[in-house]
Amino acid sequence: MEFNYIILITIWIIGVALFITFTPKHKKRRLILAFLICQAFTWLSDLLLLNFNLIAFPVREFPSATDMLVTTDYFLYPLLCGFYIIYEPEQRLFVRFIYLSACISTLVFIDIMISKFTDLIEYLNYDWYWTWLLFLCIFAITNIIYQWFFRSKLLLEAEKRITQ
Repeated sequence: MEFNYIILITIWIIGVALFITFTPKHKKRRLILAFLICQAFTWLSDLLLLNFNLIAFPVREFPSATDMLVTTDYFLYPLLCGFYIIYEPEQRLFVRFIYLSACISTLVFIDIMISKFTDLIEYLNYDWYWTWLLFLCIFAITNIIYQWFFRSKLLLEAEKRITQ
């Protein structure tokens, strides 16, 4: 099996294990909602990046169906965004921004390692700092929509009663 496909399978195995292990029972719905919101924005952003020839995915899971890499766009990035949101500290804005910056920097580091050591992602007319800004926007917008969705305390209390 080719090295790139081993990396893709490893990402799926680690991602599923992280979801099962580190998602509290009462926050699974919240993570899945954040996952789906982030997935929509990741899809849209990568669609634009591909159409403007800024990035390419030479090795893909479904080469005849899509030009995107399903594992990163539809699984890895949204899953890590979901973890960011359910574990976000409820402190001041500065602490939350530091937490967001650390999460995004870790994600960009993973993205750089994938692009540098595999053929999964190729930056054509693009650089890592654009990825950092893009993830900042995606995570922030996802968090805003997530907070809007769960803005009611009654919803929160009802959800806790259902899952316990």
